Amino acid sequence: MQHLLAQQLTAAMAAIHQRGWCEGTGGNFSCVLQRQPLQLLMAPSGVAKGSVAAEKLIVVDAAGQVQRGLGKASAETLLHLAIVEQTGAGAVLHTHSQAATLLSQRLGQRQPAELLLSDLEMLKGLAGINTHATTVALPVLPNDQDLARLSAAARPLLSQAPQGLLIAGHGLYAWGQDLSSAQRHLEILEFLLEQRWRQLLLEPQELTPTEISGVTHLLLDIEGTTCPVSYVSNTLFPYASNSVDQYLQSNCQHTEVKALIEAIGQNWQTDADASAAGLAFNPKAEITTYIKWLIQNDRKLTPLKQLQGLIWKQGYAAGELQAPLFEDVPAALHRWWLQGLTLAVYSSGSIGAQQLLYGHSNAGDIKHFFSYWFDTNVGGKQQAQSYSKIAEMMNVAPGLVLFISDVKAELEAAEAAGMHVLFSYRSDNPQRDAGGFAKIHQYSLLQISS
Repeated sequence: MQHLLAQQLTAAMAAIHQRGWCEGTGGNFSCVLQRQPLQLLMAPSGVAKGSVAAEKLIVVDAAGQVQRGLGKASAETLLHLAIVEQTGAGAVLHTHSQAATLLSQRLGQRQPAELLLSDLEMLKGLAGINTHATTVALPVLPNDQDLARLSAAARPLLSQAPQGLLIAGHGLYAWGQDLSSAQRHLEILEFLLEQRWRQLLLEPQELTPTEISGVTHLLLDIEGTTCPVSYVSNTLFPYASNSVDQYLQSNCQHTEVKALIEAIGQNWQTDADASAAGLAFNPKAEITTYIKWLIQNDRKLTPLKQLQGLIWKQGYAAGELQAPLFEDVPAALHRWWLQGLTLAVYSSGSIGAQQLLYGHSNAGDIKHFFSYWFDTNVGGKQQAQSYSKIAEMMNVAPGLVLFISDVKAELEAAEAAGMHVLFSYRSDNPQRDAGGFAKIHQYSLLQISS
């Protein structure tokens, strides 16, 4: 078995060398020889990988120590072992192509990042992907000569990585369940990286990171910031409006629901806007008429938002609702969380609705990334004192908080309270005027440090 695997591995290395992906003595390549105890078959360090003979390969153990063969194991064996142990891979291939080296250096030289790859047919060559209409986030880590530390930094990223990982200025690691699939994944990822590099030549500023320092806490709006505005306006609001009659019929005797109906009714009695719209308060009228009007006009009424949250809870539980987060959001939240940033949400939707959205997203249940949740019970989103109160509740100085929103007036209020701010500039957001605020359009490019 070892002889056959050695022949297959040397043939793969020769083919990879011919592609120009491991010049000189660059690159390192391994296959799992056995799992119990773990042994890897790999090329020794310091040799030309395109011409090494099968009998010159070495066998290393789970500690990276050479067990058979002549030569020294690469220091990067530790990263091979981490990938095998974390993902169950049967082979790991590391290359130094121009595209992988340049792109990783641009994105991850100082901080971890992600490179988004999307909407290309070649994505379907990666395990688990069956449509071009998808996005994968390829992790990018800063290079580190301490391979134990680098391997530890890589481990939590590997389970979600799309069969590959970039090391800044160093190249690509690709893997698969066996040598054949690992080689396929390597070729697919190298093609995607080459395409991304050539695109960068056409748009030189596209992958320029935005760096924010002096921040320990990240406060995020939802609509237009982590989730499309259209999901709320086109899905959540109509769902609540269409379901409110049946929901109240079934739940009107519950204490919480009764209190919300009473609070909404009290607001109706004094609502000048409702009167102007021909909905003057009538104690004999169905309150659902007024509730539907509030929803249609997106009124920021706290008891309404809480009632909507209860209705949406029913919809999420039934599998009728799923939040479509922006494609770059899940990986960025994971990266910031691993980095040790404290993440918080501030939205006009109720806390319950916020937690439902992140608990039933297209990335699964990711609400555990957040430590704090704030809604309009803390104050209006365009009032500076709301942000001061949020900072106080998080026990942090406002100057250590970054707030991101797609609403300029909210950023003005947060900035007045002393927070850092960024304008969320998404293609389908109705508000596109950032005023004088710095813009961020992709969180894979946002690098935050304390």
